[in-house]
Amino acid sequence: MIRYGFITVLVAFAVLAALHSHAQTLDGLEPIISRDTRLIIFSPHPDDESLGAGGLIQRILNKGGKVKVVFVTSGDGFPEGVETEDHISHPTPKDYRKYGKEREHEAVKALAVLGVKKRDVTFLGFPDGGLCELINRYVSDLKAYTSPFTREDHPPAAETIIPHADFSGRDLTQEIEKILADFRPNLVATTPSEDQHPDHCSTYHFVRLALSRLCKKDPTIKPTVLTFLIHFGQWPIGQGSGTGSRVNPPDGFSDKVHGEDVKWISFPLSAAETETKREAILQYHTQMLIMSRFLVSFARANELFIMEHHGQVKEMEENPCPCYTQ
Repeated sequence: MIRYGFITVLVAFAVLAALHSHAQTLDGLEPIISRDTRLIIFSPHPDDESLGAGGLIQRILNKGGKVKVVFVTSGDGFPEGVETEDHISHPTPKDYRKYGKEREHEAVKALAVLGVKKRDVTFLGFPDGGLCELINRYVSDLKAYTSPFTREDHPPAAETIIPHADFSGRDLTQEIEKILADFRPNLVATTPSEDQHPDHCSTYHFVRLALSRLCKKDPTIKPTVLTFLIHFGQWPIGQGSGTGSRVNPPDGFSDKVHGEDVKWISFPLSAAETETKREAILQYHTQMLIMSRFLVSFARANELFIMEHHGQVKEMEENPCPCYTQ
């Protein structure tokens, strides 16, 4: 009887601990979500925003907040995607440019499913697969980077934010800074520096650099910064991601980022939010042809975010991700 009572106490403590953990999860983002929330998402490619933050987008809009989504590239440098979509073996620059436009149309449709208006979607048109080059070799305007896919060295005129922008790190940083200054977000979300896709890691660098410069000019802009992971080994299909309806942080992910403890936040989604997120992901037909299992594996009952620590900008600039020096 004593043993049974002891087990009962242990179970009770376990339940209380689980409830406390869940409460901490809810407290992670809920306090900063309201009608006053102004979220801006910088997505490396069309689909990353829905995969990583489709539920967060819905929640903020349903609370009456504002959401703006900025696509750094249009995903036009994906040979396998172009070959599969167009049934061709040797895509031309025109084929790649056409593919990029198709992905932009998919993005507008996906975001409409999530509740985002077309006027709140911005495409920068910088080179897919080339963002690391803009940090490493094409920092200034002295020589613009030329995409090996589209053969372009500047964004489309219709997508230019600053006059005469070229494919250079300086121009991309200036465009992001201007967008931030105009929108004045109190919440910024993008992919982390630890994301293993070079464009994702580089997007973090440019967003952080632009934000750092803007905050020095205007100290009243002090947004909370969240990151959402997309590429890390086989995650979220494998690597301890979980086989049920919830997704867990990947095995092997460092417990420290830029010298600070990683603070994972599990953001619970309702069944309706998860289903709407899945519907948004399915709008990316070009990507579903290639990686459907990977894409739909993000449509779970929660989303994972890392909340940034203050003071990480300097450390990020001093310790860039590996692709910068390749």
